[in-house]
Amino acid sequence: MEKNYINTVTMSLNDESSPILVTENEEATMFNFNLPISRVGTHAEKYDLRKQVFGTEDVLPMWVADMDLPTPPFVLNAIKSRLNHTLLGYTHTPDSVYQAIIDWQKQHAYSVDKSQIVFTHNVANGFFMAVSGLTRPGDSVLVQLPIYPPFIKAPKLHDRTLVEAPLQLVDNRYEIDFDAFEKAIVDNSVKLFLLCNPQNPSGRVWQESELHILAEICLKHNVIIVSDEIHSDMVYAPHKHVPIASLSEQIANITVTLSSPGKTFNLGGLQIGYAIIANPKLKADYLKICQQNSIDSLNLFGQIALSAAYTQQGQQWRDELLIHFSHNIDTLENFFAKEFPKVKVMRPEASYLVWLDFREMFRSHQQLKEWLINKAKLGLNDGESFGGESHAGTGFMRINLAVAKPVLEQALRQLKQAKYSLPAL
Repeated sequence: MEKNYINTVTMSLNDESSPILVTENEEATMFNFNLPISRVGTHAEKYDLRKQVFGTEDVLPMWVADMDLPTPPFVLNAIKSRLNHTLLGYTHTPDSVYQAIIDWQKQHAYSVDKSQIVFTHNVANGFFMAVSGLTRPGDSVLVQLPIYPPFIKAPKLHDRTLVEAPLQLVDNRYEIDFDAFEKAIVDNSVKLFLLCNPQNPSGRVWQESELHILAEICLKHNVIIVSDEIHSDMVYAPHKHVPIASLSEQIANITVTLSSPGKTFNLGGLQIGYAIIANPKLKADYLKICQQNSIDSLNLFGQIALSAAYTQQGQQWRDELLIHFSHNIDTLENFFAKEFPKVKVMRPEASYLVWLDFREMFRSHQQLKEWLINKAKLGLNDGESFGGESHAGTGFMRINLAVAKPVLEQALRQLKQAKYSLPAL
């Protein structure tokens, strides 16, 4: 019988054994990312909200951007060690947490000082607070579409004016129209630019030259840059992540950098985030909104998890994880090239999220959605939620490949089986 991973419990939630260590040799630890692990019974958003999002629970969920892979054992062990102490009272943030961030950012040639770090509950929470604290009602906030949906929501929810500067799709890769970008700033008196670096949903890694042009335009027009860099640790060679604030002291002075170990180490449920703000005035304004909402530190287990993740062992984990993702991306690309050649797979330069262009296969976006849910029985991110009023996501879907190989293989089998129920063009 064919194995189905949609609802099957493949491992007891109380199993004390580690499903990811292949060897116990600390110097030669290899991690196994190909054991499917059920999240049933853990209140996982990706699974428990299927009925609400897709109208049915009978879909293999590959949407919410967390991993259906184990959190690293060295992070879990650090948390378990702390649980040996029987008291979980109030804690302050030790210097070691700040130092872990400072040391981790050095891999991106980004020099950070402790005084520049402000903690948030997650990266999205960080840019929501930036919009609230660094602009006023009615001010214009610029985003580049398609984009992670909270970028679109944040300005609107704070009574700011959302300004869209769509990216240009050139040979199945997004490029920036710098003239249109600057025109949007000038025409709308933009005060703040929400940058996604690397870009979500496309996985595009912005080059240093591109970031310089963006930053110079923002400097010229006194625009604050808020840069979401949560995917920055998952960049595939030969691409390289460049924090926009690292380009110069002048650029750092107009930038709020947001990051977290949440994506790389599968820690989304711990609500870990931080901002790096070099400009004392920007930091003071940002801190004011944090204090108004009583947000000033990480929770106890967030501190422990960050410190355990941002280590040399964490770098090894990340490097091996990227190899696993690369294999999954290769598998997906080869499958679509053979079975659905009209679908354009945008190979990500970072992250485990893949942007799929179905526009040549369906007459409408609704038709695409219905086929994926009812025939292929897959729950993917709806591209329209990334597109704003520019409709930059219509005809697209985002798939999450942070899964074990057997789960991906099942998803591809379901797509292949649904091939024979494709609607006529």
